[in-house]
Amino acid sequence: MRTILVGDVHGHLDALKTLLWSVGLNRETDQLVLLGNLMDYGPDSCGVYLYVRELQEDMKRRLICLRGNHEQMFMDSELLTRGQMANRFLWKDSGGKETLKSFKEYRHSTGSAGAWLRDNTRTWFEDQDFIAVHGDIRDEIVWNNSRDTFIWGCDGVLYNDYDGKLAVVGHTQVEVPTYLDGSRGESRFHPQYGTWFDLPKRGMMAIHTGCGFGGNLTAMIIENGWMRFEYVRSAAE
Repeated sequence: MRTILVGDVHGHLDALKTLLWSVGLNRETDQLVLLGNLMDYGPDSCGVYLYVRELQEDMKRRLICLRGNHEQMFMDSELLTRGQMANRFLWKDSGGKETLKSFKEYRHSTGSAGAWLRDNTRTWFEDQDFIAVHGDIRDEIVWNNSRDTFIWGCDGVLYNDYDGKLAVVGHTQVEVPTYLDGSRGESRFHPQYGTWFDLPKRGMMAIHTGCGFGGNLTAMIIENGWMRFEYVRSAAE
């Protein structure tokens, strides 16, 4: 089974659709992992949300939606969950205003979207070849990590200090896909788009390449012990 992992979308429906078309997503056989931060900043957050729901109806358990910090802020604002007061104000100044405008244009309830995100997103996902989280991981034994680390953390990308089972992350923006070996040094490998490489067994792969901030939306394709990266350009807001 082929696995496709997609970095932070941030409300760019056209970029997401174009990327999945370009990698030839097969809804009947592929596994799709969305690394979180589906919404906020971009012009069509409600459209992204509805499209992901459509994908889930077709793909069932082969669609994995991770919870990013923007999903958490959305839920805290709309469902009055833990930390809701602080995150409500933070969210509106971090792309939430654009998301509220998008939902209003679609005439769709933010409350029902928050409930769907609560029930259909997870903080981590582990496959035989990798662990996927939105933000960061400190220990390859997943239950040794906190939920806040998975959702908000960034140390692994900033300090190159994770050398456990291969982790694929979004959240912390990089210019191009970046492999970090956990050596705590400056050693970083940037695999070229469109070329197959051996899939590392350990370390961290960062694939949030700036969708909506003048960068790209990146997909990582894993198949039979190999990896390849594809991208589409996204408009800066």
